[in-house]
Amino acid sequence: MLICRRCAWFLLAACLWALAAPVSGLAESIRVGIGFAIPPYVIRSEDAGVEVDIIREALGRVGVEAEFIYLPNLRLPVAFAEGSVDCVAANAGYDLAADSGVPAYYSTITVIFHNYAVSLEKNGFSIMSIEDLADKRVLAFNNAAKYLGRDFAAMAASNARYSELADQALQVRMLLSGRVDVVISDKRIFLYWMKKNNRYSGLGIKPGESRLAFHSIFPPAPRRVAFRDEDLRTRFDQGLGLLNSEGGIKVIEERYAGVEEE
Repeated sequence: MLICRRCAWFLLAACLWALAAPVSGLAESIRVGIGFAIPPYVIRSEDAGVEVDIIREALGRVGVEAEFIYLPNLRLPVAFAEGSVDCVAANAGYDLAADSGVPAYYSTITVIFHNYAVSLEKNGFSIMSIEDLADKRVLAFNNAAKYLGRDFAAMAASNARYSELADQALQVRMLLSGRVDVVISDKRIFLYWMKKNNRYSGLGIKPGESRLAFHSIFPPAPRRVAFRDEDLRTRFDQGLGLLNSEGGIKVIEERYAGVEEE
């Protein structure tokens, strides 16, 4: 009788362990490829940020630990193709599968950026559409021509003074110093780097002395995560849903609040 009871307890424990264990074949630690210089969404030095925290906590809700691999945008599809990352966080309009040549399974929206054409107010530019950028020195982030739609790609291809740069801190410096006319950037990202630059750039320009014009010519830019594994994508979406229903996403966004326009 004692043996049978021991067997019963053993079987019950085994069943409970099986229910708690992750689905077979799904990784419990994955490498997430993400752009390396997009604070306050991604702060590499702190291994944190709005987008980083959302992805980490959503994966954590389903028992998966995330290791973030910080790369230039142009390296992300290469890393995905090589298998050195298991998923990539990117703009929802970006077709990672086409760019990498590897099938990708896309998550629901994680966070929403909003890109603007940013100029100095003193220049008095009237920028009402992408076409108004055609005669200007435009500096955008890496792969912007792929992310921002056909009209923007056409402008970039025909504008000899269009360029892209991964370092968004340097974008701010180039605009403030007059080396470019317009920078394409998410508003919160630009203001974050503008405040940082005022501390060490040597330009001697304060936000109040160089007013900015934010031209809203782009729609909001949702972000998502592209996975190599379809089941892992499904689990991530489940974790993201849980995080959202618990109010966790709002908590994360409030954690990084405070980047205001001067």
